[in-house]
Order: sequence, then C-alpha cells, then structure tokens
Amino acid sequence: MRTAEYPRPAYLLAHFSDTHLRHPDDPLVGGVLDARPNLVAALEAASAHSPEALVFTGDLSDDGTPESYAELRRIVEPVAARLGAEVIWVNGNHDERAAFDAVLLGGTGRTDPLNQVHRIGGLRVLCLDSTVPGLDHGSIAPDSLTWLADQLAEPAPEGTILAMHHAPLPVVQDLAASWELVGQPELAGVLAGSDVRAILAGHFHQAGFGLFAGIGVHAATSLCYTQDLSTGRGIRGQDGAQAWQLISVHAATLTSTVAPIGHYPTVVALHRAADAPAELAARGVRFPGA
Repeated sequence: MRTAEYPRPAYLLAHFSDTHLRHPDDPLVGGVLDARPNLVAALEAASAHSPEALVFTGDLSDDGTPESYAELRRIVEPVAARLGAEVIWVNGNHDERAAFDAVLLGGTGRTDPLNQVHRIGGLRVLCLDSTVPGLDHGSIAPDSLTWLADQLAEPAPEGTILAMHHAPLPVVQDLAASWELVGQPELAGVLAGSDVRAILAGHFHQAGFGLFAGIGVHAATSLCYTQDLSTGRGIRGQDGAQAWQLISVHAATLTSTVAPIGHYPTVVALHRAADAPAELAARGVRFPGA
C-alpha cells in the first residue's frame, strides 16, 4: 500500500469573479448576455466539493444597483447556507461602494474603502479594496496600505489569503494596461515577509497565474464574458469559456484549479467520488491519515 504524497486539503475555497449582474429588469450585459445562469452553474459545480467559503473577487454588479446585489444574494446565499460555507464579497471597479456595503456587507452605505477580515478556522482572508471610484484602473489608498500592514503585523495560525479585485500581474493585452493596478511597488513592500500565502483576484476576465512579491497570484476568469485571446494583443469580449477556480489549501502549499462551466460529451467513464476509496485501495494507494 502506497501513501499519497499529500493529504486531502485542510480547506477548500470556491473562487468566483466578475459576475457582472445587473438590475433584474435589465439583465443583459452589453445587450447580449445574462450572467445569472453561469453563476448558478458555477455554484452547482462548486457545491460538489463542499467548500468552506465562497469567495467573490469583484465586479459583482455591472450597473452598481442595489437590486443587482439583492439578486446576487438571492442566488448565492441559499447555496452557502446549504453548504455551511462563509460568503466573502470583494468589490471591484464596476461596483458602487455604498450599495455594495449596504446590501452585501450589511453596513450603513459607506463610501470609504471596504476592507474586511474573515477567518476560516486558522486561515485568515483579508479583503483589500483596490477600486478607484468611477475609474477602471485600480490603486490601493494609503490608509488601506496602513490597514493591511497593521493586519499583517500579527501572523494568522495557518497563514493569510489576500482577496482583491485588480490582479497585480502584467497584462497580456495592450489595452488592459489602462485598467491595471497602479502603485504595485508600494503594495509589494507591505506584503514582503508577511504570512500571505496567495492572492486571489479577477478583473481581466481571463484566468492567469503569476508571482507578486514572491506570492502566487491566482486570477479567476469571469462568470460573465471572457477575453478572446486569439486576438493577440487586441480585445474582444466573448460569451464563452466562463469558469470558476477551486482553491485547495494544504499545510505546505496552495493550489488553484480552473473549473470551466458547462456540460460536455463523456470521453472517460464517470468514476464516482463514493467509489474512489475502494478503487484507490485496489490500486494500492491511500491518503495520509486515512
């Protein structure tokens, strides 16, 4: 009997981004796409993994209306309640702070940066507001950098995940430079030497991974429209290739797995999760501690 190289993850997080929901009376983004079915499909797929948290990294609304946030809650919260999962909302450049705070965070309608702290067991999730009201590019306000430094001054028992909207990564399409995160060296200076294990973000409507200040950045693609990379450095939003990401948190590492939504023809026969222990045993493999 061989023991697997890693145990099962300590925590699973479902990472969604850029839902771009609109007022239910005007649901079509660009007059073409209603993103709600994609969100429902992603939540259904994520539920099969029983994640401890559902993390949404911005542009949750396309029009910033209170009704769009209420619609988001109507779709997400029953799933979270069934799973016993915490919901973590992060605002993006399309979001309106006052409505976001009032409807999603249960606040008073604040218009200052919406930074938050969440704890999932010994894991800490810090939500950092990277938005500049009225503009597409991101920036971290000086007070937010101070807030982040103060939080990171005391490490969390199992480390920290930083969740934000604007991914601190180089762009792959030229026009995207006009909506990148500005002031990245200042953020890197705060993160250097901290217990941050990963940065979860979105914004570019394409899945991506890179290192920032030595930390892995996991950018989720959009559940609304995605970027067509066949244009080279050009830009074309397309209704296709939407996905969410499964974040697996282990003691010594953290992984992200891109999970496209949709149903496709079967190539290899289904092996059900309930049958996996017996099949693994037949192959001489077991998980540590099992």
